[in-house]
Amino acid sequence: MTRLVLPRMVERSKGVILNVASASGMYPVPLLTLYSSSKAFVDFFSRGLEAEYKSKGIIIQSVLPFYVTTKLSKIRKATLDIPTPECYVKAQLGTVGLQTQSNGYFPHAVMGWVTTALLPAKLLNKYVMSMGLSQRARYLKKQKQG
Repeated sequence: MTRLVLPRMVERSKGVILNVASASGMYPVPLLTLYSSSKAFVDFFSRGLEAEYKSKGIIIQSVLPFYVTTKLSKIRKATLDIPTPECYVKAQLGTVGLQTQSNGYFPHAVMGWVTTALLPAKLLNKYVMSMGLSQRARYLKKQKQG
């Protein structure tokens, strides 16, 4: 997509690219290592391109959401920290042009700051690992019952 879209944007000296990564790309996620690393790649790729093309009038933003109520997340009820897609998109679009890397939604930005700036990496790793093991156990139990 980058090869298809960017040259035309450069010709016009304007354009916006939003690359959706995930908050899982902000730090390693044990048991989802491949997913987490691919999201980190999308983030780094976006930030690198943004540095290259900013002077050409093109906005490139890396979007790193936490959970949103979607079929994929299997979360149906919105809460303060888990918005509906409509709420998330509205908030996210408000950050375009202001940030090159965005969690897109204020509660997600707070969660991103806490997990990357306040918590020691070792503690975060231990917490994320325990969440992954818990999710895996629930999944296996459900498979056994079904």
